[in-house]
Amino acid sequence: MRISARQGGHTLLELTAVLTIIGTLSAFALPRYTDTMRSARVAKMEAARRAVNESAQIYHMKWTLAGSPARETVLDKVRMNAAGYPTSAGILVAAGLADHYDTRVAGVIAVDAQHPACSLVYVPESGTSVVNYIDGAGC
Repeated sequence: MRISARQGGHTLLELTAVLTIIGTLSAFALPRYTDTMRSARVAKMEAARRAVNESAQIYHMKWTLAGSPARETVLDKVRMNAAGYPTSAGILVAAGLADHYDTRVAGVIAVDAQHPACSLVYVPESGTSVVNYIDGAGC
């Protein structure tokens, strides 16, 4: 077995060039990645807002068809308040949001635990939601 006297390797100039190219690419890619992730979170919250609003209206219609009981009731496993809208816990069941959103705070539906400012607040008295992510800040 013969061992070569000169081992091949990269020069300092070659390594510096590669690091410069990687640094330049990451300078452009990182902000774009951040913007894409923020846009995805806002889109996810828009989907949640539509689901909440539509589910509240559907269950309000079901409540009306059930005779508009003047007390809290349960329709299809969804707890309803006396005004005929799902409660804070009921809207999670009605809209199917409990598994894919951070719902630890009653009435607040956040995109995830790392971005609590990217959320919406459900108002059970009127069956509406108020968004907290319009400008994308904190999202």
